[in-house]
Amino acid sequence: MSLFPSSLASGGFLPLENDYREIRRQIWLATDQAYKAALESLAEKRAVLQNETRAEDIADFSSEEQFAYFDQADPDLPSRAALEQRVRDLSAAFRDLPEIFSSNVSASAGNRRTYYLNSEGTAFIRSDPTASIVVEARTQATDGTVLNDSVAARGRSWDDISDQDDLESRIAAMGANLTARRSAEGLDRYSGPVLFEGQAAAELFAQVLVPRLLGNRVPDAEPNFARMLQQSRNPFLDRIGARVLPRFLNIHDDPSADGDGFLGGYPVDDDGVEARSKALVENGILKSLLTSRNPVPGVEKSTANRRGDGPAPSNLIVSSRSDMNDEELHAEFMLLVEERGTDYGIVVRRMGRPEAGDGPASGLSLLRSGPRTGPGLGNTSLAYNVFPDGREELIPKAELVAVTEAAFRDIVAVSSTSTVYSFPHTPAGGFIPSFLAGAFSALGLGEVVSVSIPDLLFEELSLRKPSGNVPHLPVANHPSFDP
Repeated sequence: MSLFPSSLASGGFLPLENDYREIRRQIWLATDQAYKAALESLAEKRAVLQNETRAEDIADFSSEEQFAYFDQADPDLPSRAALEQRVRDLSAAFRDLPEIFSSNVSASAGNRRTYYLNSEGTAFIRSDPTASIVVEARTQATDGTVLNDSVAARGRSWDDISDQDDLESRIAAMGANLTARRSAEGLDRYSGPVLFEGQAAAELFAQVLVPRLLGNRVPDAEPNFARMLQQSRNPFLDRIGARVLPRFLNIHDDPSADGDGFLGGYPVDDDGVEARSKALVENGILKSLLTSRNPVPGVEKSTANRRGDGPAPSNLIVSSRSDMNDEELHAEFMLLVEERGTDYGIVVRRMGRPEAGDGPASGLSLLRSGPRTGPGLGNTSLAYNVFPDGREELIPKAELVAVTEAAFRDIVAVSSTSTVYSFPHTPAGGFIPSFLAGAFSALGLGEVVSVSIPDLLFEELSLRKPSGNVPHLPVANHPSFDP
């Protein structure tokens, strides 16, 4: 019995002082409030279900083994002054980039410490240190098309963040790319072979396939919410045992992976279930979904993946039984181009976020747009027309057309090397409907997830010039560069 909640969860505050009696009193008050709210919610659910026949009868909460884990780590954090100075120094790089209309640099470092105890005897204390620097830039092409790009550095601690010279070099490269894209010839329409390399392969996988690997329970709901919730139902809930990838590809989720760029691991999930590796796709066949202790059809036990308000990946690893080195993959790519009779193929090396809109408040675009019936997909931010003679032409911006999870079944080949890419992911479920999750991720909220994935070669995808109107160019020059 799982119903859409009528109100959001409430929280409380604890004193900063180590006052045992006051801490105990506040915990007692919060427990009393939560218990009374649960009784009221349960009564509402029973009233609704009295007038309905349930189509599915699965448990509300899975039974799991008792577990204990106590982490006493207390990592050092940088001072606020150190973060501010790093942001100022990186922002200064844009003084040499006059064709960038706006930019933003943000830095964060923190340690979330979780204390958990339930009535089954499970208890844990867990530290989750994180650090990040995100640099975003925006300009417009000569025809007004908005062009976005970003670079990011993430780690477990501030010491893990890339050194200053590396970040400044990446910012300079991003600025040069955006400047070149301003005057590059736009793509009209293309249908043919597409190769996703490095970060772009991970971004495509994260934006399209990762949401389908999550076993989010669709709650029973009052009529006002039922239709909206059913629109967001994950189609993979009905595809366990079906082929979702080529036979040579596998996916598993491994929270124990550490180092080599993996940042998504943890010892115990937010339900108190001991973390463990699990196979999601074997030989192209979907074997399971990532779940919390709220079962879904076909997955009745937790996979230890509750992170925040719902299931989320830890470290997703895509592996292959049949791969190619870079030369072989490029040759296969060009062979497909020749067979299709096109003059060139397209290589994508970086993609934008689906929520990176055309205005300064782009992080809020999904909040305004409402629910989606499929995965969101960003436009390309670094893509090229590649010709048989090796020549490359920069594409300013292109929109991938109708790319869904079904396209991944038709991957032709993958590389022998893999890229590890980390990004913030907001679990959808409980109090956060799935159509809002991407918006919260856009605002920098969510759990860090890592993906290890090879380059992906698709035999046929369609791209086109982004649809919709474009804003006018600014009427005045950037004030920092206006003579």
